[in-house]
Amino acid sequence: MTKPIVYVDLDGTLSPSDVLLESCLLLLKQNIFYVFPMLLWAIRGAWVFKTEVAKRIDPVLDHLPIDPMVLERLNQLKAAGHELVLASASMRRDVLKIAARLGLFARVIASEHSNLKGQQKLAAIEADSHGQPFVYFGDALVDIPIWKKAALAFGVNTSSGTRRKAMTAGIELNRLDTRSTGIKVWLKAMRLQQWAKNGLLFLPLIAAHETDFALWGKMMWGFLAFGFLASSTYIWNDLMDLNADRQHPRKRHRPMASGALSIGKAFLFMKCLGIAGFAVAWLAVGWQFTLVLLVYTVVTLLYTFVFKRTAFVDVLLLAMLYTVRVIAGGVGTGIELSSWLLAISLFVFLSLALVKRCAELEFLQLEGTQPQGRGYRMSDLSYLVSMGISSGFVAVLVLALYVDSQNGSMLYATPEFLWGICPLFLYWLMRIWIMTSRKEMIDDPVHFAIHDRISWGFLASVGVLVYLAS
Repeated sequence: MTKPIVYVDLDGTLSPSDVLLESCLLLLKQNIFYVFPMLLWAIRGAWVFKTEVAKRIDPVLDHLPIDPMVLERLNQLKAAGHELVLASASMRRDVLKIAARLGLFARVIASEHSNLKGQQKLAAIEADSHGQPFVYFGDALVDIPIWKKAALAFGVNTSSGTRRKAMTAGIELNRLDTRSTGIKVWLKAMRLQQWAKNGLLFLPLIAAHETDFALWGKMMWGFLAFGFLASSTYIWNDLMDLNADRQHPRKRHRPMASGALSIGKAFLFMKCLGIAGFAVAWLAVGWQFTLVLLVYTVVTLLYTFVFKRTAFVDVLLLAMLYTVRVIAGGVGTGIELSSWLLAISLFVFLSLALVKRCAELEFLQLEGTQPQGRGYRMSDLSYLVSMGISSGFVAVLVLALYVDSQNGSMLYATPEFLWGICPLFLYWLMRIWIMTSRKEMIDDPVHFAIHDRISWGFLASVGVLVYLAS
């Protein structure tokens, strides 16, 4: 007796991602202004939208995440003698790529002349199976008509709402829950360790020896606002870099790249965080601080869409994003920023931005792979190291000049103690760079410093010296 044919949906079922959404992201990455014609295509209908995007984007799906548990179950069914068919509403061109990559499927059913979804997909499956019993793997509400006709229905990571509707329709759904979007996934997507950078908001308060608790409380709200917005931009940045991240030895484990967090959920989460960031800034800190937050957002978007793949401009913009936090701290508290503080900040952060790039290149060199989505080559590494070390040393030089300046004498009772910061600062920078050259530095120096006891010791020593100088 012939065994039932197994029909498998692609988006959200075999793959936790969505080919159409990934194509949309690639189109926006190509040109952000495509957002306007995309709105017009959507108004004209799903099929028009899908075909217009497909005309402009031919996605590379070699690294599209595949659900390992679903794949294992399909291998078992094939070994048991079932014929497998990949049945998807995605464009036939794209579905064929996945079928060829996996080598499991006898054929594909996909959108070619119309949007093969819901009842249309059911009609295509019934025509392909010649009215014989079949098995169907799906994940969404739109699959309910197909599940209802299937001899055996599998629901892959279905939502509670979908399960309720399926139950109401009299469908006995065999659940295959291979992943869950738990709190850890959401927090990982937010990159909470990067919130440490927002400590720079308090730098103007520290430099001005400000003890007004109201101002410190105000900046705590500013810290929260910057954190929400920064997390929002990190999610957007990850969405723009999905394909490159999937080819990176470590970044492929990020929630969106791995498929642990779907593109749709990530996009909604990103919007909520962005709105929350601006709301907190406006209501708790003030419109001037909100304006700086807007500048930060614009610079971040420029980095993501225009300059991330431009050598040297990318690290300069990263340094600016650090410095903008210092400026925001001054604006939010009404403290006038010293040109000395801004100059030191710019050179230090440029050095750290170059550490990030060099560490990334060093690691890729160790893995024997080439950088993806960057404006650098492996041969640039020695020059980038020279630039980064020089920037750090210039920052220490500016600090030394400040200690010996009239400004330092006016603000500190015994500024001589500040000289002790210079050798400590030099040691910390030299250690950071030597660890980078030894390939012991992770991609992000801030993440490294948070978990490094010597960095915490350096920070504590600086605090003691500043207290003694005051």
